[in-house]
Amino acid sequence: MKERRKNSTVGRILAWVIAAAVAVSILTIPQTESYAAGGKVTKVAVSNLPAKQLTLKKGKTFTLKPKVTVTGKISKKVTYKTSNKKVVAVNAKGKITAKKKGTAKIYVISKADKKKKCTITVTVGTPVTKVKLNKTKSTMTVGKKQTLKATVTPKKASSKAVVWKSSNTKVATVTSKGVVKAKKAGTVTITATAKDGSGKKATCKVTVKKKTVNPAPITPTPVEPVVIKSLTILGNADIQVVLSAKQALKASDFTVSSKVNGYGKYVRKCVLDSVTTTDQITYRIHLNRQDVLFNSNMVQVSVSKLKTSKEAVYRKAASTITTSEVKIFAKGDGFNTKKDVTYYKPDISGLAVITVGELPPGVSYKEVQTGSNSNYLEFTGVFTASGIYTTKIDVVDELGNKIHHTITWKIWDAQTIVAEDIIQYGYLQNPDAAAGKPDGAYTSKSDAQILPRGGSSTYTYEVVSKADCMELTPDGFYAYGTIDTRQAGTYSMKVKITDKKDSAIFTYCTVTFVITKGIRVKGTFVDLDGHKIKNTVSDTFWCYIKSKWTDRAYSIDLKKEIGKYNSSTGTVYFDVPEGNYDIRVVNKTGGVEKYLENYTVSASTSNNYQIVLPLYQITVASDNTALGVSSFGEWEEADGTLRGKGEYLYLPVGNYTLTSTAEKAGVTYQATLKISVTNTTRSATVTAHVVAK
Repeated sequence: MKERRKNSTVGRILAWVIAAAVAVSILTIPQTESYAAGGKVTKVAVSNLPAKQLTLKKGKTFTLKPKVTVTGKISKKVTYKTSNKKVVAVNAKGKITAKKKGTAKIYVISKADKKKKCTITVTVGTPVTKVKLNKTKSTMTVGKKQTLKATVTPKKASSKAVVWKSSNTKVATVTSKGVVKAKKAGTVTITATAKDGSGKKATCKVTVKKKTVNPAPITPTPVEPVVIKSLTILGNADIQVVLSAKQALKASDFTVSSKVNGYGKYVRKCVLDSVTTTDQITYRIHLNRQDVLFNSNMVQVSVSKLKTSKEAVYRKAASTITTSEVKIFAKGDGFNTKKDVTYYKPDISGLAVITVGELPPGVSYKEVQTGSNSNYLEFTGVFTASGIYTTKIDVVDELGNKIHHTITWKIWDAQTIVAEDIIQYGYLQNPDAAAGKPDGAYTSKSDAQILPRGGSSTYTYEVVSKADCMELTPDGFYAYGTIDTRQAGTYSMKVKITDKKDSAIFTYCTVTFVITKGIRVKGTFVDLDGHKIKNTVSDTFWCYIKSKWTDRAYSIDLKKEIGKYNSSTGTVYFDVPEGNYDIRVVNKTGGVEKYLENYTVSASTSNNYQIVLPLYQITVASDNTALGVSSFGEWEEADGTLRGKGEYLYLPVGNYTLTSTAEKAGVTYQATLKISVTNTTRSATVTAHVVAK
């Protein structure tokens, strides 16, 4: 019994020890396990990056700071994983190490719920080193917007994006594109932070002010402005201006400008000799006789104090111009008036009278009057029949100038192919009979393009007949008539165009080349003393030769440099067909120097012309025997105007102080020229004074 009692006592002691051990073990169970079932992970993020991206240089590190949002009691611990450990490695503490150039993703994963994670894109490349805003301070009014612009350095940064933030969105907000909107009065800081995680940022302090309430404006009694009512060019140096009301003006109130072409800005200012009036409404402007207008010049007269100006075209006599164009439309299509409006403005002065011939069925027109005393035609309608139609239009302007204009309409449908006959004009190049050379060749590979329309829009081409020197060259949906000849003449080729999908649908097209003999035209240029103009590099003179449009087919507009072929004689050559041309000489330092109108080029004449420029030749020497004139660069005035280079200068009447520089043995020298040019007194040779700077 005693032994049994002893064992019972021992058993109770063991039971108590076991119970205590169990209690202790319950108390020391880890917290995550003790309440894992009672909480929930809602979000995993990173708190030390402005966006889910990071740029690191190779070998650099960055430690992520995870932020886990939970409800209830649950573990906030995370693990890390990389998508490419060869590019970017990450350890258990979130330390990222850039290994080699490339891109990888780092995953921040909740230990308690592996479905909850955050993905960071890491680029091993060039991080941002600086962020700069276009403004550091700004003032705005409530309701207004402004855009801030951020610039990052370096320019080759892997990511140039920034994250925008407002310190107080009640005062001002900012969008992802830097657009700041003022909400209420106060001060706010707008911050642009590099999105690549470099931590670089820039700020702008914005002060927002209340709206100011302005009193209702007082409407002034309107005053009818005085404007130029009409402008008439009475002669090449005589202009008449009529105002809409009396106005006391003097010569300095007027500005007269001219230009050769209808396009571009007015850059040539004319010199006025006098301005006269008897009633302060009609004014006569007299130009300096050395600054006259040339036929077809565009002229603009402005009165800056009245903020008014008007344009006109100077013509010695009425001219006749022939032009043409092709309009292509599908059958049944209406008009897009913004695209399909034909204007008749070139070479028309003032209001024009327009006569329109027969139009395609379904098409009508109306004249549109503009506020600049000129008008044009606008075509509208719906086509009702296929085919090729020709509309002739005659235009007469106030000066009696005439334009004969032709429009060719090509209208087709699925059962009809249309193709216009083509006439291409040309002339043989580079003839030089004086040198014993035969006439040159004329070659065209892409000028005569056959453009059929209609049917299925896919075609085959077949030569029906042709001249020996001509060939047909298909090019996708289209084809070209080509020619290679050394003989003047008229050459034709007839082509059959057939629909690829229906051989019953076809048409014919004729390509014609009219080739004339080219004629060599030679021009020489002299100053007022008879010296031949020599090309002196920067003081370049260009010669332009332009056809008079009496034969639109050629539209010659050539430019050559004086002295390009022979700098010692100042001779320039052009090869052109017979006809009438305008020839003008342009000085690089400004404006048209001389104009030769209606020059006739003919096989029966010598075709050698001479133009006298209103300039005088000045020979330049140096007072430094070690530095000749050829050592110096361009001669220029104080305002930067270039006047030439080398030992010859060509100058109009005036007084000049010109400088140029040269360098020798590490020393910079400056040469100064003082030149006075008049019609009666001037030095043939001027010596430059050279000094070391």
